[in-house]
Amino acid sequence: MSAERSPMPVLVAACLGLFTVFVQTTQTIGSLSAVQDDLHVSAADLVWVPSMYTLVVASFVLGAGALADRWGRRRVFLAGAVAMAAGGLVLVFADSLPAVLAGQAVAGLGGALITPSSLALVTHAFPDPRRRAGAIAAWAAASGLGLAIGPVTAGLALRWWSWHAAFWLNLVVATLAIAVALLYVPESRVPGGRPDWAGQLLGTAGLALLIFWLIDGGHHGYASGRELSAVAGAVVLLALFATVELRRAHPMVDLRLMRDPSYSASLLLAATVLFGFVGLSLLQVLWLQRVRGLSALEVGVQLLAEFGTFIAASVLAGVLVRRSGPRPLIVGGLLLAAAGAALFATVGPADTFTGYAAALVIFGLGCGLANAPSTALAVGHVPRGREGEAGGTVNAARQVGAVLGTSILGTLLTSRFEDRAGTASDPREAFTDAVGYAAWTGAAVLLAGTVAALGLFALAGRRTPAAEVPAEPATAQPAS
Repeated sequence: MSAERSPMPVLVAACLGLFTVFVQTTQTIGSLSAVQDDLHVSAADLVWVPSMYTLVVASFVLGAGALADRWGRRRVFLAGAVAMAAGGLVLVFADSLPAVLAGQAVAGLGGALITPSSLALVTHAFPDPRRRAGAIAAWAAASGLGLAIGPVTAGLALRWWSWHAAFWLNLVVATLAIAVALLYVPESRVPGGRPDWAGQLLGTAGLALLIFWLIDGGHHGYASGRELSAVAGAVVLLALFATVELRRAHPMVDLRLMRDPSYSASLLLAATVLFGFVGLSLLQVLWLQRVRGLSALEVGVQLLAEFGTFIAASVLAGVLVRRSGPRPLIVGGLLLAAAGAALFATVGPADTFTGYAAALVIFGLGCGLANAPSTALAVGHVPRGREGEAGGTVNAARQVGAVLGTSILGTLLTSRFEDRAGTASDPREAFTDAVGYAAWTGAAVLLAGTVAALGLFALAGRRTPAAEVPAEPATAQPAS
């Protein structure tokens, strides 16, 4: 990138793109009841409306990062934004369950392409580590903004129009991202890089089977024949993937980086943050709807206390990381998030917003402080020119963490509620008890992830990060 070109339009385009990835998630969840009523969808089939999006994003995000480095970060970002807009268009006019699932799958492919390529664009546009930390914090804040806006737009659409109208937002924002990228974002790639098609195929298929097992097993049991076949296939494919990648001179994912304890810790922390944030957010939405009896719009407004704090904390982290480095913010943030999760576990069915607002704020603050620094830590441990690979790897870890959070905490909630429903005099009491049980588990996972990461940091000692190792520079080309 030339010195005269400002990197800010790159950050704007990246933030617009990432916003669409996360707003798609929460506006879909906020629209589920209306989709079920309008299209007469069974409960078993309804699960796959949000899960289809998650499955595609999580399956393709790892390969998309390496593809961005080799094929061009701007090109992959534009392809993702086009897919996101196309998926939104399908959903706006969907009149059947297959059409909804198709729209979610296309949007999911867009999300998988946007997430690592947008991070790679930002890290390449901001080579100075101090400015890069602030830019990544702004990029991470865009995800929180998307999560916050999704339930509100879904609620407004359901109140004034129909569930279809909620998806106009992504169509418009994705189009804006395309326009900014076409006009102002330069192309960059690793010169001479060749796509690792064997790694792409094995990694994508292995992750797809793993994520399918996590999602489907949460609703049908993890020990059925179908689930056992899926997880066995995932293990075989991912083992083959690791074997192929370790033998490649230029692999899709350089697994040798895992030897650096700091890099491994960053992936673990990224997964832990999303495990807690997405898993607890699901519990909060369900509790507010089923116990407090709030509408989709009311849920969205109340959760602004958490998501708004998450956004503010992400921005604050970008400032603080320049002084303290990422590790104190990550550890402190996870401890705060665990405290917020534990506090939410103590809420009662009669509690009003003032009774649980503190839990939402503390939880959002902790996740916001830890989110961006954990991503920056991972990107900072790869050689320059491989930002897309790092973005794909850390975001694959984040997606697996998010799926684990919803699957494990959702399963614990369901099983606990079934056990308590027969003995509790008030169903709201039984559901609140089940939410608390799952929330305590989420708090424990956040603490365990923190302890494990501290152990890896201790092993790292004073090793020189991989980011300090010279790498073949990426080329930058002007936008056409």
